[in-house]
Amino acid sequence: MSDVLYIVNPAGHGGTGRKAWRAFREAWSEPIDPEHVVVTQRPGHAREIAMTADGYDTFAAVGGDGTVGEVISALMERGLFDLELAIIPAGTGNDIARNLGVTSIEDAVDALRNRRPRAVDIMRVESSVDGQTARTYGFLSVAIGFSSIPMIKPWMKRLLGPTGAYYLATILQIVVYQSTLMTLRSGTRKHRGQSWLILVGNAESTAGGSMRLAPGARTDDGELNISIFPSGSRISLPTRLMPKIASGAHIDEPDVAYFPGKKIEIESDPPAVVELDGDLRGWTPATITVCPKAVRILTPAKQRANGTPSKR
Repeated sequence: MSDVLYIVNPAGHGGTGRKAWRAFREAWSEPIDPEHVVVTQRPGHAREIAMTADGYDTFAAVGGDGTVGEVISALMERGLFDLELAIIPAGTGNDIARNLGVTSIEDAVDALRNRRPRAVDIMRVESSVDGQTARTYGFLSVAIGFSSIPMIKPWMKRLLGPTGAYYLATILQIVVYQSTLMTLRSGTRKHRGQSWLILVGNAESTAGGSMRLAPGARTDDGELNISIFPSGSRISLPTRLMPKIASGAHIDEPDVAYFPGKKIEIESDPPAVVELDGDLRGWTPATITVCPKAVRILTPAKQRANGTPSKR
């Protein structure tokens, strides 16, 4: 199919991206022109490729959430709202693909062959980087304040897997993290107070499907789901709040606010880290805005719509 550009990250999932690519080619009955295959060489390269490629109807991202996110960012920056995105999962968690029903190479083949695009919402995030406002885009979630990412080391993922590494890094971060005075504005709602964390979710689950950060969130309803975790005793974070995120029960805690919003502005003193789809993207002040149905992603026949978000 000459209208498809394959952007292949060979380093996906600890270097097994090439294996996933070979599996896809074996499952795909038609020949693929080598001129329509580009292998990434470094972080950020997938975005560079997608920013300059012309003459294609579809970009196929072969990699994990980082690769897919880079291609999504390029589509948003270029305003290519009619171009379709196919995902061939080859990462560790593959959360973007998982939330859209693409959980295997067979799903990816089905989606690309039968062309059932689903228009999904994208988050535009503006944050502070080196004293300047930087803009980027994401699909899953934004975490402001408490983040496990700075604590995650490569050996953790190798020994414990993505979920185990996340939990260990979370425990280590709890030991050293200090709550932050945060101010949030979204529509007519305003929150100000010491907070551990503010979560803004577009998709329901992350961390390989093991963490329901935004229960009931839909990726095509034009809204984001916001959780505010107020500061409390240090022991309550690991013993009461964090364990409930796995099941989504954190939204039922009386001191946790959970509500929808389309644009969220957050300031903090001191500045708090901004984590987007598992990558650090700067510091507060930050603004997160939903871009309704901005990207068309190909989904397999078995793909099911997400549930209706809880809103209160």
